[in-house]
Amino acid sequence: MHVPSAWKRYLPRSRRQWFLIGLLGVLVVVIIALFLPPDSGTSQRAGGVPAFPPPASQMAAGPGPEAVEPADVAVSPAEPQTLDFKAYAEDTARALYTWDARAESYTQVYAHVRGWWVVLPDGSNPLTVYTQEFEGTGINAAAFAQLSTYGAYRTATVIQTGCDGQLAQFGDHPAPWVGLHVCTMTVSVTDRSTAEPHATAYRVPVSVIVNCPPAATAPAQRCALAGFYTSASRIVY
Repeated sequence: MHVPSAWKRYLPRSRRQWFLIGLLGVLVVVIIALFLPPDSGTSQRAGGVPAFPPPASQMAAGPGPEAVEPADVAVSPAEPQTLDFKAYAEDTARALYTWDARAESYTQVYAHVRGWWVVLPDGSNPLTVYTQEFEGTGINAAAFAQLSTYGAYRTATVIQTGCDGQLAQFGDHPAPWVGLHVCTMTVSVTDRSTAEPHATAYRVPVSVIVNCPPAATAPAQRCALAGFYTSASRIVY
């Protein structure tokens, strides 16, 4: 193609101009990229799922109802405030078998440990289980009314405790998530009354289930009661 000589002197300048414009465009793109947030465009996966991993407490929890925030549950009167699940279980066992009909009503005795029980998000430990197992300690409303007329009272001492791996059944059916523990205790119980000078002493087994951090279903800084068994057919050995 023939180019008029009058235009030739402009071609080099035009090329330089296009080169400068292209270079300027590249610089603009680089500057924009530098100032974008580092996770922009990559923080979401398909379907809107965050690319970053869940909190460590949820990763450690394993199977089970862990996809919830830690429960902020108020501490009940006399409830132990501890991360020591064994100590919590022993306190629960003693509380279940300690009462005084001379100073307490059945409602008060029933509600004492009831206030410690925290229902899990999946509903696997409903309060109907609490009522059933509490009455397995040997009292209900009618029996307690009769015991009140005798001035009856009961004390308890934990004499042996085994938890988690120390229990044979735990090996066959381990806890479904990290932080859930089970302890079985032998409790020495003594029944007394003002109407009877002789005390009655005996031993009973009780299994207590305690939920502690890092389980996401547990309170953030302490353990909580997730269940207990007093029925002979449900004791964990």
